[in-house]
Amino acid sequence: MSKIYGIDLGTTNSCISVLKDGKPYTIPVDGNGIVPSVVSLDGSNLLVGRKAWNRAAAFPEQSIRSVKRLMGTTEKLKLGNKDYDPEDISAMILRYLCDEALRIEGHEVEKVVITVPAYFSDAQRRATMEAGKRAGLTVERIINEPTAAALFYDHVLASDGEPESKNSAEALPKEASQYALVYDLGGGTFDVSVLHMGEIIEVLASTGDTHLGGDDFDKRIVRHLLHEIKEKEKVDLEDYVPALARLNAVAERAKISLSEKASVRVEETRIPTPKGKSCTVSMEFSREEFEAMTEDFVDRTVASVEKAMEEAKLSPDKIGKVLLVGGMTRMPAIAARLEQIFGGARMPVVDPDLSVSNGASIQGGIISGENCEQILVDVTPHTLSLESLTYDYEQLECSPIIPRNTQIPVTRARTFATVSHHQRIAELKVYQGESRFPADNTLIGETYLELAPAEAHCPILVEYSYDLTGIVHLVAEQKGYSRKTEIRIDSRNPQLFSSQGLQEIEDGADDEDEEAEEQAIAINFVTQRARNLISKMQDGEKKNALAEALARYEKALVDDDSLVDEIEDELLALIEEEALEEE
Repeated sequence: MSKIYGIDLGTTNSCISVLKDGKPYTIPVDGNGIVPSVVSLDGSNLLVGRKAWNRAAAFPEQSIRSVKRLMGTTEKLKLGNKDYDPEDISAMILRYLCDEALRIEGHEVEKVVITVPAYFSDAQRRATMEAGKRAGLTVERIINEPTAAALFYDHVLASDGEPESKNSAEALPKEASQYALVYDLGGGTFDVSVLHMGEIIEVLASTGDTHLGGDDFDKRIVRHLLHEIKEKEKVDLEDYVPALARLNAVAERAKISLSEKASVRVEETRIPTPKGKSCTVSMEFSREEFEAMTEDFVDRTVASVEKAMEEAKLSPDKIGKVLLVGGMTRMPAIAARLEQIFGGARMPVVDPDLSVSNGASIQGGIISGENCEQILVDVTPHTLSLESLTYDYEQLECSPIIPRNTQIPVTRARTFATVSHHQRIAELKVYQGESRFPADNTLIGETYLELAPAEAHCPILVEYSYDLTGIVHLVAEQKGYSRKTEIRIDSRNPQLFSSQGLQEIEDGADDEDEEAEEQAIAINFVTQRARNLISKMQDGEKKNALAEALARYEKALVDDDSLVDEIEDELLALIEEEALEEE
């Protein structure tokens, strides 16, 4: 069986790894395996990686970086005279990694496991798979970055014993050795996962922030430099792209230096200005200043850590290991903050830049049947719901089917019911998010189930499946009838019937069904009006009479059509009487 390579498709940097003799090995693309996730246009040539990164500061308008933050969107990116999707740019990075791996190792890369932030949405995961497809690759699996890092750590532990730790803490309770927390702060995203470590690596909870990473830390330094230039040079560069590109590169270098040094001297000359002149920035910048201006970012990560711990139902003293992943975890303030929270938890020294792609290569080995002696159980990052009417028919709400942090792969089903007699269509809207209200969640797919004529409250079984790549599947069935729909949801282009498609369904119905549809609309109006009035009326004879008439009416709809008109007249009279009293 051919090798399955592991790829960390990062916001700032990307890596590719493979198992060699049962051990993960990072292929030294661009010299050390850490490849800048940058694409730049040089004339008619597209550059990727280190060459593109070197060019980006001088030619920012001809370069694209941090494309990962745009995955799952429809935003267009321009290079030269051509527009690209985010998937196109990511595909270029993937293709470059694989071509370089072929050049270095002599083996063509065909199958891959690609990592994504644990909190990536379905749209972002699907976009990542599409990027792999456009790169000519078979994406065997999408796995979460913190989970991949835990796989790598577990492999190192199994092979070499306990790695060296950043802190020599007091002995922890035995049960604490079973639990680990992965803190993953990369260039563009933040994730935190709580895991049970053992023969089976089980993810207990995951959360995070897909818009918090090293780029945001860089921008704080840039803002500081812009203020310094404005004060001393009397020029405002806030919206001038060529200057911002230079300052971003300066900020990134300063940030990296401050992980090792207490202060850094920032010297940059010939910074372009809008009037064709240039300016200079020269200043001392301390680690203390940097930590103060980015403290709120660290606070945001800590809030996510606390949320993950709460969802895993664990206290900090139960965590035996804190695994640091992503280049930003080299920032001393982050390690210090985590030590305050977790006290005696060990922080094993594993490479924060390479651990994710190495873990992905282990997952590739598991899939291809190599002897890795590891099993991974991951969880869903978001709740999946179906839009439905509340019991009183007053408003729409999201009814959960698969709660977040459910182990995957998973299939769950829930029974809903039609609202009206001879209802023709059941609208199925799939939402992702934690709110009860659809407007606060993300619509990731929509379709319709054409129904056979039936009485009101006919059961509709809706089944969701969440596969190992984190992709959603839906099956809906009208119980007792041969009506069923099945879709694989594409979040960026949801599979749905447009209003034109719905019209085609209605136009295709025969005369009997059209008559039944008109009757169903009238019946639905009567029954919903009656229910709304009953929900508002005070207890008493009038409320009881209306409720009894509604019950007889709904029974007649099912059991005896000959009584429907008579009872409907009675019900309408009671409704009209109550409505007049309300006025």
